Amino acid sequence: MRRLFAFALSALLIIGFAPVANAAKGAVLNRDRPPTETQARSGNEVAGLTKCSESSRFQERAALASTPKDIARFKRYGQALCGDDGLPHLIVDGRWNHAGELFIPMISFIYITGIIGWSGRSYLIESRKLKNAWDNEIHIDFALARRCVLKAAAWPALAEQEWRNGSLLKDDKDISLNGPR
Repeated sequence: MRRLFAFALSALLIIGFAPVANAAKGAVLNRDRPPTETQARSGNEVAGLTKCSESSRFQERAALASTPKDIARFKRYGQALCGDDGLPHLIVDGRWNHAGELFIPMISFIYITGIIGWSGRSYLIESRKLKNAWDNEIHIDFALARRCVLKAAAWPALAEQEWRNGSLLKDDKDISLNGPR
């Protein structure tokens, strides 16, 4: 019954409560703003943003850079798009020429957190097989932890393999509950 309720609740949340976003593209999106010179030249209309290297506010900020690290940073950000405030903005509308702004860091974050989670899970599973399982949770066995972290680099393939053979999830009766019932 719990599974049926969880499934029904998930379906209702996905179908019923998630409004569909219908954002207009192009000139309709920012009718109140005239196109900038960059947009007129390139046909690139992104919410009234201009290339940072052409933004006067960004150039003012870049002129204040004093260290070589700051100068290199402003040179790199000069390729991004800036708003009226002179600050670079992320473009997350699915264009491949802006994929490096959010998509690549997002995938990297998910992959790294997956490694951390899978290695911890693997460590606990492997430590249960040893003689002092509780002791390995208190005092970390670094040789075992290192093996688990290196193995966890392939966590997407390992997770799919365990999903297919049915060992990824446990039955409800196999899960112990702590606290009052």
